[in-house]
Amino acid sequence: VEEAHRFLQQANWLVLTLGSAFVYELRNNELGGSAGDVVANCHKVPASHFVHRLASLEEISVSLRRLITSMRQFNPGIRILFTISPVRHHREGIVENNRSKATLHLAVLEMLNAFPDVFYFPAYELVIDDLRDYRFYAEDLVHPNYAATQYVWEKFIQCCVDDESRTLMQPLEQLRTAMKHRPMHPNTSQHRQFLTAMLQKVNQLQQSHPWLDLEAERAYFSAEV
Repeated sequence: VEEAHRFLQQANWLVLTLGSAFVYELRNNELGGSAGDVVANCHKVPASHFVHRLASLEEISVSLRRLITSMRQFNPGIRILFTISPVRHHREGIVENNRSKATLHLAVLEMLNAFPDVFYFPAYELVIDDLRDYRFYAEDLVHPNYAATQYVWEKFIQCCVDDESRTLMQPLEQLRTAMKHRPMHPNTSQHRQFLTAMLQKVNQLQQSHPWLDLEAERAYFSAEV
């Protein structure tokens, strides 16, 4: 929590993904809270303890305004990017899910109109309206599959990541993949050559981009060699 606190205080961007406008409220003062408190039922408490309802546009807008104002006081330079999850909450019902998503869309629009440096990335529209096919969903027909998430990720990179960062992403991904690799024969000369080559890539990247933090990668490949 302390590390996340420090990171958020220095971050340039905060990406917030809204999933559902439905909330769960405590019915009474049990479970360590007060009646009417909005909670997350992480411990699978029986549904009888909660009131399940669709939050209003005004409630969500007030909550988001309070959040953005607090974030600006905490980190004046931060910019906020909203997305809305394309995952359908069918347990609420198809009609209810659409009402929920529509409420979130309207709340985000109010934030875009009310605050500078608040933006929206259309992950929801890319899946629901652009792909528009159940072959882009997992077997539950609710969660987007790998092809869909890659499609959205590529659009995000094109839209939100600058040219220099896009150029850096490929070699950095190669290093991350190499660190996850578990060799069948770790004591062979071929594997040591592979590790040495990766360490050289780390040093080259560090030399050409001194601001990168590659200490974890350097320590990993140095120890393995």
